[in-house]
Amino acid sequence: MNSVGNSLKVARSSKKISLKKAAADLHIKEEILSDLENSLWGKLPEPTYVKGILRSYSPYLGLNTDHMLALYRREFDESKYPEKKSALAKEKRLMLTPNKISLAAFLAVILIFIAYLLIQYASFMNAPKLEIFSPSDDLTTTVPFVKISGKTEKDTIVAIDGNFVPIDADGNFNFEYKLTDGRNEIEILASKKLSPKTKVQRVVRLSR
Repeated sequence: MNSVGNSLKVARSSKKISLKKAAADLHIKEEILSDLENSLWGKLPEPTYVKGILRSYSPYLGLNTDHMLALYRREFDESKYPEKKSALAKEKRLMLTPNKISLAAFLAVILIFIAYLLIQYASFMNAPKLEIFSPSDDLTTTVPFVKISGKTEKDTIVAIDGNFVPIDADGNFNFEYKLTDGRNEIEILASKKLSPKTKVQRVVRLSR
C-alpha cells in the first residue's frame, strides 16, 4: 500500500528534483518537505497546514491532489498528535506593525485624556477644604473687633458674611470683623467654580 511520504519521494526522485529545488520552487521549508516524505507526523505543523502543502506539492510532482489527500486522511490519525499552532500564526500574533503601534498610541492618548477629565471632574465636585484658626466657636469678648484667620485651597474664593477676603499663594487669609453687641453669627464660605461650597460658622458674643 502506497503511503503519502513514499508516493511523494518516488515521484520526486523519478523527476530528478532535489528537495532543495522543490523547497525553493514551492517556497516551503526543505525540512518540512523532508518530514512529509518520511511521514514524520509529530514534527510537521498542524493538519490544515500539511493539507495546504499537499495541495501545492502533489501537482508539482504530477500527482493527483485528491488521491494524495485521501491517502493522508487514511494514514494520519489526528488523535495521536496534539494540536499545534503554526509558526506563521505565532509570528502574526506577535508582530508589531506601524498601524498597531499608531492605534495603541492613539488609544493611550484617549485614555490619558479621559483620566484627566475624570480627575478634573472629581476636583470640581469636591467642596474645598476650609480650616478656621481663630476665633474659636462660642467666644465671648469685650473687644468690638475679632480677627478671623484660616486656610483653604488655592484658587478658592473666601467670603465672610458676604465680604470677599483675599487669600495668599498658600491659601491663608485674615480678616478683621466688626462685632455688634450681643450674639454675632459669622458665616465663612469657601467656594470654587462648579464645586459645592464649604461653610463654617462661628458664634462670638460681644459683652461690654
